[in-house]
Amino acid sequence: MCHDGGVSEGGGAAPADLQAEVVDLREEVKRLRGLLGLDERAPDGHQRAWVPTLFATSGPASVIDADSSGAERVALVRELFCARADVYAQRWENASSGKSGWSPAVRGGWSARRSKGKAAKRDYLPLTDEVLAAHLGGEITAGVYPLMGDDTTSFLACDFDGGTWTLDALAYLDACHAVQVPAVLERSRSGDGAHVWVFFDEPVKASSARALGAALLRRAMAARAELDLASYDRFFPSQDFMPSGSLGNLIALPLQGERAAGGTTVFLDPTTMAPWRDQWAFLSSVARMSTDALAALAESLRPVTAGP
Repeated sequence: MCHDGGVSEGGGAAPADLQAEVVDLREEVKRLRGLLGLDERAPDGHQRAWVPTLFATSGPASVIDADSSGAERVALVRELFCARADVYAQRWENASSGKSGWSPAVRGGWSARRSKGKAAKRDYLPLTDEVLAAHLGGEITAGVYPLMGDDTTSFLACDFDGGTWTLDALAYLDACHAVQVPAVLERSRSGDGAHVWVFFDEPVKASSARALGAALLRRAMAARAELDLASYDRFFPSQDFMPSGSLGNLIALPLQGERAAGGTTVFLDPTTMAPWRDQWAFLSSVARMSTDALAALAESLRPVTAGP
């Protein structure tokens, strides 16, 4: 029996109040699941990427999972991480000096690149299916150049490095999902950072993609006043326009076989920060942002300026 004040004789809340609180909590959980990118399980048991409902988006044409063939996996990577196909970067390590770095892959390998010198025209190797397969198999570590010759890009990646990368990347991911931008989280090669990826359904101006990223970064900083997003490093592509005599900045491809086996270069469930159980089923469900959605958001997220 309850008193008029809604409190039971034992000091607890009335059943009606408890029921209302449970309903509120369920709604809050549903809202947070949406913001954090955790969809319900699909009929096949796989967990899918969060998909926005406000703007029209598309996903990869193919639907694959961990049991799909190597050729299907390569095709999905090429489809999503669409970058320059006439050149790619490869990571190198010098065992004697302990140095490591990235260089465009050239015919004849690193020694040929050094012997030709800076003035010679480099014979770049193309980004073939065989290169992608070698990367996924752990034989090499490949990177791509996202900035196309016509100053467009097919994706935007925001790079976070440092001690606060987890909170900062999640804040940015929340900002993306709050305005219906389909973004996914990847743990970077070192394990001490992350990339938040946004894919487009066709090439867009790099300047527009980067402007969207900057606006989302501002929203993330405003929403998390206690954080200054100190781990934010840069966007990829890192330039609006192709620098003269340069390929622009490269970004390492995810899912490098050796590293993925150790839990890095893989995509994470943002509610647990653990890798998605089936990376390929997850990637297969990732939505791509339409150019119409990009244009609409670019206008709505434009900073308000003071004055006449």
